[in-house]
Amino acid sequence: MASKRQYTGIRKLFLRYWKAYGGLNAILGSPYMHISILVTVFSSGTWLNDDWVDTPISVLPNIIGFSLGGYAIWLALGDDKFRASISGKANNGGESPFIVVNATFVHFIVLQILALVIALVGKSQPINNSPLFIQRFLLELAPWLHDVSIVISSTGSFVGYFIFIYALFSALAATMAIFRIAGWLEVYHVKQLKKPDDNNPANNQKQSDG
Repeated sequence: MASKRQYTGIRKLFLRYWKAYGGLNAILGSPYMHISILVTVFSSGTWLNDDWVDTPISVLPNIIGFSLGGYAIWLALGDDKFRASISGKANNGGESPFIVVNATFVHFIVLQILALVIALVGKSQPINNSPLFIQRFLLELAPWLHDVSIVISSTGSFVGYFIFIYALFSALAATMAIFRIAGWLEVYHVKQLKKPDDNNPANNQKQSDG
């Protein structure tokens, strides 16, 4: 079925992105993730209020548009020879530097979209806005569910605000990845300048004299 093939294709794309980025180990070991946790903890005065969702909803759409533009610029960086030089499987069988940098950008954009979706769901307050007869039935059945709902709401706010902050710090990670590529591009250009120009008559004359 066409729908099954689409799900399979999406799964393969996400698995390749996840593997190229480094998986869970890369996230747990990321300094940007650690700083995001600290910032989130110290910002409890923000995410403990229900209106914290307004900040991601107002900020992220513009950042997502900017990120997609930056991703397009990255794909156009350098010439075909340079892109070919950083493409292909690595010696250890891993992904090429080209795919790794792409995975960094994709991770950045995925976090932004995930943070925006969480904020939109949080703004709808699905627990508080569920039908009243369902709330009454559940509370009569298990009164302790009220306390559980408060914990779930606070935990969801913490996670949502953390992902929002992590998405912002991932912008810095993507920027530094581009800076690393700029260094590679500089080395590539230096090597190109050191190569003899076959179209230069002076070089051709030296080769014939030799």
